[in-house]
Amino acid sequence: MTNKADSAGIAGASEHPLRYAPDMSIAPPSSSLQPLLAPRSIAVIGASNTPGKLGHTVVRNLVRGNFAGEIHAINTAGSSVEGQPGWRSIREVPTPVDCAFLAIPAQAIEEAVRDCAAAGVRSVIVGASGFAELGTAEGQRRQAVISEIALAAGVRVLGPNTNGLLNLQAHVSLGYNASHGEHFEAGPVSIVSHSGALFDGIAKRLRGFGAGISKFVAVGNEADVSMLDMLDELAVDTETRVIGLVVEGLSEGDRLRRLAHRLAEAGKKVVVLKIGRSAEGAGAALAHSSRLAGSARAWDALMDAFGFVGVRTVEALAGGCALLASAPTAPGARLLCATTSGAGGAILADFATEWGMELVPQWRGALAEDIATVPTSAPIRNPIDFGSVGDWSLFTPILHKLEAAGHTGPMAVYAHVPASPVMVREFIQGLTERRQRCNAPVSVLAPGGLGDDIEQSLTLAGIPVFHDTAAFFESLACCWRVKAPAAVIESQGTWLSPQVRELLSRDAAVLTELESARLLRACGVPMVSSHSVRTAEQACVAALEVGYPCVLKGMALGVAHKFKEGLVSLDITDDAQLKREFDRQLARTQALGVQPDTFWLVQPMRRGSLELLLGTSFEPGLGHFLVHGLGGVQTEVLDEVQLIAVPATRESIEQAVAQTRTGRLVQGADPTGNASRQVVDALLALQNLLLASGDRIQSVDINPLLLTSQGCIAVDALVVTRPA
Repeated sequence: MTNKADSAGIAGASEHPLRYAPDMSIAPPSSSLQPLLAPRSIAVIGASNTPGKLGHTVVRNLVRGNFAGEIHAINTAGSSVEGQPGWRSIREVPTPVDCAFLAIPAQAIEEAVRDCAAAGVRSVIVGASGFAELGTAEGQRRQAVISEIALAAGVRVLGPNTNGLLNLQAHVSLGYNASHGEHFEAGPVSIVSHSGALFDGIAKRLRGFGAGISKFVAVGNEADVSMLDMLDELAVDTETRVIGLVVEGLSEGDRLRRLAHRLAEAGKKVVVLKIGRSAEGAGAALAHSSRLAGSARAWDALMDAFGFVGVRTVEALAGGCALLASAPTAPGARLLCATTSGAGGAILADFATEWGMELVPQWRGALAEDIATVPTSAPIRNPIDFGSVGDWSLFTPILHKLEAAGHTGPMAVYAHVPASPVMVREFIQGLTERRQRCNAPVSVLAPGGLGDDIEQSLTLAGIPVFHDTAAFFESLACCWRVKAPAAVIESQGTWLSPQVRELLSRDAAVLTELESARLLRACGVPMVSSHSVRTAEQACVAALEVGYPCVLKGMALGVAHKFKEGLVSLDITDDAQLKREFDRQLARTQALGVQPDTFWLVQPMRRGSLELLLGTSFEPGLGHFLVHGLGGVQTEVLDEVQLIAVPATRESIEQAVAQTRTGRLVQGADPTGNASRQVVDALLALQNLLLASGDRIQSVDINPLLLTSQGCIAVDALVVTRPA
């Protein structure tokens, strides 16, 4: 063992003292994570008397955080640290230890975990990096070994590659992050993150918005305790109402869906910052923690299905959590806006509309007559321009009249510093009293700032002040975007026909277009008829059956994009043209050097008013998704593809399709709604196939699905299977 904690992957921490309220306490959770989240005794292995070393920082943060239990400093000298008793080994500690923080290098972790297991320690936190996140065989081996040791001994492990945790109600500041050494008020927001370093920015933003923190846990590499384990814990944590997640990647999409329902039933709201949305960002996330990030579209679909709110920035994560923690927003609530300048009101209206927040409509009838009695210098509209009202003492009377008419929902204010102390007083008092009267969020956007005194007064009243317009509206939108998770749909049984079962049982990963069409037709997807031929003469016979005009497709093995390679001939009108196209395609297959057992498909020519893409995709760890969007050549050019997490109800599929440009185009092409219903029917047929076949389907690509005068019909399809 060593007392040197300056190992690879661990950085120094702040020297700011902690000033937690001494009367805050919490009953420890009754779970296997109790020794980790609310320990009664803690050992710091690698504790040091040298300020700046992590082993010293961790002990100091515990002491200054008013931890009420025992603290044991473990180092080779057996010396005390920050007044806490010292021991040479964890085995020497005479009393039981609930949690040990390992502030030592990666190469010493295995021995330390074995010692902790032998000494009966119930949980350990591994602060060092140098494990699976390296992407090396040695890093993977190290992580696997500590997991095996801990599992065998029943020891819970947080990390490795973590900077620790914070539990303000239990006075546990166990870590070396800068925020472990700062003061934060206890409150209802808990943060669980794959990245520990981001907590500094999140915590300080939460403090600036006046939101208190319950817990922060950096799960690191998740050798044992995972983000989903923590969500399980927070679902029953009475101190947590809002949960912020910083996610790099997950491997248990089905479990997260079940947790989403537990969290919703418990009244918890979840805001998610997904790291690695771009290809470059996903690569950086993989390099950071060895996790697969998953595509941005898949994550957006999952967040929608789970009822979580996705955000793009640290500022919006903190702001969204703060607003959701401050007061509930009723479904369908409308936004009341106020401003100290006309231009500010226009900004509020523009951004609110862009983010899908409906404003309180302009008042009419009795309300309009009532507000007209207020002696203002200009008409009152929403947004309310108090810069033109003239008398700030009218602020509260106007709000009273609106509230009497039922307008008690969220309120957004664009503000600059009022011109006089009287205006300042009226401004703060009006907003504070409104916040107290109406159980709805009140928030202020002040790009130029309002001064420390004004902002502190508003923050103490539960009114967060934002300085960045984009972050303000992304945060405010969280109040509208939280919803109940999608209904759970179980597998619909083993309904697959023998033909479909036979196709799915093959070892081939890619089914031919003919096989794909047979499979999808058997599952209820409308497919164009296809005839397989190998000679020009056979093609002419097939054309007589399907009728001219027809289509000839060369099914050359190894050629994924037939159209690009000249193996698709459209609008063939007679036998002579069909024979010429057959000979041309045959020559083309020879030029491409494909295998000699090429065959052709003859199909009736179909024309449609719109071409769509339908299909499915599978992402490891996240599950299956339905895919819909514009098809044909528009698929790559316009990139209109959207994903829907499986399983989904018919209603949710209808809503998801209708909200896209593709759905609006379908409705415009067929106002009767028949085409829209057929598109949803096809997506449901694909979902039924996925639910019945388990994980045998890797992807389905139907492109295009044509909208014709006779209804929807697919003219091309490809199914890719997964190994049994």
